[in-house]
Amino acid sequence: MSSIHVYSEVGKVKKIMISRPEGYFDAVRPDSREYQLVDDVVWTAQACRDHDVFANHLRGIGAEVVYLEDMFEKSLGDEADRRKFLDEYMTEDFIYDPALREQIAAYLMPMSAHDFARTVMAGIEKKDLAGTPKPTCLADVLPDETPEDPYAMHTSANFIMCRDPGCSVGSNFTINRFVQDTRNLEAVVWKHVFENVPEFAGGAQLLHTNDPHGETIEGGDIAILSPEVIAIGHSCRTHAAAIEEFAKNALASGDSFKKVVVFEIPKGRAYMHLDTVFTAVDVDKFTYYPGIMGGLKLYELTLGSDGELRVSCAEEELDEALKRLLHLPAVDLIPCAGGDPFWADYDQWSDGSNTLAVAPGVVCTYDRNWRTNDVLRQHDIKVLEVPSGELCRARGGPRCMSMPLVREDL
Repeated sequence: MSSIHVYSEVGKVKKIMISRPEGYFDAVRPDSREYQLVDDVVWTAQACRDHDVFANHLRGIGAEVVYLEDMFEKSLGDEADRRKFLDEYMTEDFIYDPALREQIAAYLMPMSAHDFARTVMAGIEKKDLAGTPKPTCLADVLPDETPEDPYAMHTSANFIMCRDPGCSVGSNFTINRFVQDTRNLEAVVWKHVFENVPEFAGGAQLLHTNDPHGETIEGGDIAILSPEVIAIGHSCRTHAAAIEEFAKNALASGDSFKKVVVFEIPKGRAYMHLDTVFTAVDVDKFTYYPGIMGGLKLYELTLGSDGELRVSCAEEELDEALKRLLHLPAVDLIPCAGGDPFWADYDQWSDGSNTLAVAPGVVCTYDRNWRTNDVLRQHDIKVLEVPSGELCRARGGPRCMSMPLVREDL
């Protein structure tokens, strides 16, 4: 039996994965913001305090909160296991110099599992290695090739965004490949956790893997609309070939899913993932960014009797499509900021539509998006606000920052 159980977007959360942004948020510096995909430097201590409010909201509805860093620590086995992980991580970080690889290993391997996990996630600065011997090589006598980069081994500031590296799909899971190189470091950690911590995802099949030669797909583009229907965004970060592979595996997995619906959304950072423009807030209520409506198209993937995918285009309005797909008499579409063009753009920039439903009609949102939050309340949605002054700099809201592992069935 699988440890993963997620068949909706709004069933009460029983177990959920998050990551407190200690250590790795310090990697966001003025000259590394673009590489880290963060818009501004972050006050890490305040971001952690704000994140604790988020965690307490989750505990307040009765959810078991597990932290990625703790799961990573539990995943670490003997010396051979750690070295195997480290070799994969360093390769993903484009560290090919054998002498540097040996020095990094010599620095990390004597550490406890706790310190090893947190040091990897924080990144290793060049100065940290000053007291660790390394094999002599040409690089020792040549000028530093990257003097502007303080890191010998990098991290990803996006470890906080637990939605994207792996994704719960029914009783199964994905380990994802990213468009941006820095985020693929996250997938190495998630893969090791998946393979070595049975309480995390024991019994689950992998529907997609972080194959370095494969197409990219990200968890923010995947939404479980019902036990029969999965939605996935065809975004600037999730590509058609990856969607096909995922859909075929999900529909053939033996789980209850019958259809994968592809949302064709505009390509661009403002429309980063499906969950930045469209999320479920109750069984029949959805929040959305009005900017997607003009060019929104839906494509339905089903599995034929021959095991091959069938594709059809759904030419209907979003509300009609949702009623048909979810067998609902009516749906309530709630526009970001009430639909006002100016304020919808304003709230959208800080993830006004990126709600995390923790139970039917109960959502976590950022406090700064008060216009959208007020509209949600007008539609009888209970809103649990998360302080967002620092967290929002990473361009991801409460749904982005979490990965439910178990939800109650509706």
